[in-house]
Amino acid sequence: MKRSSCFVLFTLIFLTACSNIPGIGATATSTPAPTFTPHPSETPTQISTATPNASATAAVQATKATDDMLSDLDRLLGDTNIPYRDGYLAWKYDDPVTIKMNGPESSLVEIDNRLTTGNFILKSDVTWSATGIIICGAIFRSEKDITTGSQYQFLFLRLSGLPAWTIEFHEFGYYKNSPTKTQYSSALLQENGATNEFILVAEDEEFTLYINRVRQGRYFDNSKQRVDGAFAFLGIQDSGKGSCKYENSWIWSLDPNTNGPTAWSGN
Repeated sequence: MKRSSCFVLFTLIFLTACSNIPGIGATATSTPAPTFTPHPSETPTQISTATPNASATAAVQATKATDDMLSDLDRLLGDTNIPYRDGYLAWKYDDPVTIKMNGPESSLVEIDNRLTTGNFILKSDVTWSATGIIICGAIFRSEKDITTGSQYQFLFLRLSGLPAWTIEFHEFGYYKNSPTKTQYSSALLQENGATNEFILVAEDEEFTLYINRVRQGRYFDNSKQRVDGAFAFLGIQDSGKGSCKYENSWIWSLDPNTNGPTAWSGN
């Protein structure tokens, strides 16, 4: 064995022996004091929110709309014998429905082709705009073919300096007769861009009309040419450009409700 190797071995033996003697060898170290481990802070548990129920929301909206409608009808029809409190909200549409025309032209927009009724209250705010003669109005109690089917028409007539209205019966696309004839009304605003509210009540053979909350009278069609049917808005332009805009429109049915407490469930 080489001398250097013997020296290394001797040194290791000496150090090992010394380490077993108290106070010699490894340096004593103090045991560290335990450190405080904080507990995790409590995080508030979020309260789960209910998932919106579309059917429940629609029911709430329909109930509110019905309550608003009844309050409005109380003010208008509270002193009449029209049985509106036995009815229900069948259709409501707040967005504008605009019929635009150019030149000699007539056009219509059907109101919810799922809806047919004979006894009802129809309301809309109608704004007319035209460079010439224009007619705005509504079709009701129409056969399925809303264009040429037998039907009644309620018409505002903005004539030259002479505001008027009429209820007519049409068949195969042509005028047949009128249970009211042409009526003139100072309640009808004829200025270009004017808005007129109409409320039409149809109950069996009886028609009652309100223009801007002014009652125009009761009229009868004892022939009962149509007792049920569909609805549409229409416009008729004599010349130039014109439009009829319908807003805040609704139909309150006076027929028995076979669809539950609230028939209407949205636009």
